[in-house]
Amino acid sequence: ASQAVSEILTYPEEQVIESHYTENPEKLGFVALAVLVFYNVSGGPFGIETTVRAGGNLFALLGFLIMPFVWSLQEALMTAELGATFVEASGGVAWVEEAFGPGVGWMSGYLGWIAGATDNAIYPVLFLDYLVRVIGTESSEMNPVTRFCLLSGTSILLAYINWRGLPVVGKMSVGICLLAMSPFLILVLVGSFKVDPSRWFKMPIEDTEKLVDGLDDDVAGGFFPNSSYGGILWRPFLNNLFWNLNSFDAAGTLV
Repeated sequence: ASQAVSEILTYPEEQVIESHYTENPEKLGFVALAVLVFYNVSGGPFGIETTVRAGGNLFALLGFLIMPFVWSLQEALMTAELGATFVEASGGVAWVEEAFGPGVGWMSGYLGWIAGATDNAIYPVLFLDYLVRVIGTESSEMNPVTRFCLLSGTSILLAYINWRGLPVVGKMSVGICLLAMSPFLILVLVGSFKVDPSRWFKMPIEDTEKLVDGLDDDVAGGFFPNSSYGGILWRPFLNNLFWNLNSFDAAGTLV
């Protein structure tokens, strides 16, 4: 009897909670979803320079042709399956909590928030640096108060757009994607007449020291040695491939 009373008392509350999340869900269109996933995974044809310098033209092309089937496809299929099973905005946090418990789930969410906060903090700074260079000055020459206000204003504007909800974020992302990718599309069309296929098969140089000198310190340096086999610096080569083709699981937060 007590169990029946408990079910009667808790059922209306559960029904209200479920209807709150399913009555008018915010939806993304296919294009907006694709753009958001694209920004989480790659973000554009920049950032692949390390792979080219560490492995040469041929192995860089082969890496970007093979790696999606070795890693990205599996991650995307996993995200589709788990996202359809756990229809929650928490995405991977819900998956981890289901598998390992609430403590590990909380840690996953906390570390994800830290990673997102620290990563997103660089973009207002980069935007301001690009803007002042177009104007013809350096950001270091700006008044500190002016710089702080511009950076804070950019961060507040982006936070407000996120607060407005998924549809607004999706539309803004599509617009920004078109704006950011248009120069590359123009360069591809203009440069396509000057393509030299023989350069696609250029092999890496065998001189490891020269390879390391051509990479940034934060890429080729560090605790682990810069091992080379076949003229390829495998650690920065694979790290950069993984960085460019990872994070399809971020789409789990958009279900």
